[in-house]
Amino acid sequence: MEEKTISLNAEQILRKTFTPNVKGYDPDEVDSFLDRVIRDYQSFESYYKESKQYIVELELQLRKSRETNNGLTVENAKLTSRLAGVKDPSEVTSSSLQYVNRIAKLEKEIWRLGGNPENIK
Repeated sequence: MEEKTISLNAEQILRKTFTPNVKGYDPDEVDSFLDRVIRDYQSFESYYKESKQYIVELELQLRKSRETNNGLTVENAKLTSRLAGVKDPSEVTSSSLQYVNRIAKLEKEIWRLGGNPENIK
């Protein structure tokens, strides 16, 4: 991106003097107008500096976000490959129902024997 340069600043405008001329303008009117230009220019300079700083901060946040995103993408790929062999839990098969019934019977037996199946690790 091409860096644009500013050829004047508020101080240069403030210190500018003009050579008097017989056919010139009213000095008070010129001075009043230049005072307005200086105020606007000071506002512009302030906004410009704040904008540059804000851009630097946003670029830093963007870089951090990209690093986080890359890390999450790698982690997602690892987990996806680890879970590739796992069946879809929304699929109910007769074998899964058999496992649920068997677990229920085993829990019932543990309760009957005085144990708590929730404490089993």
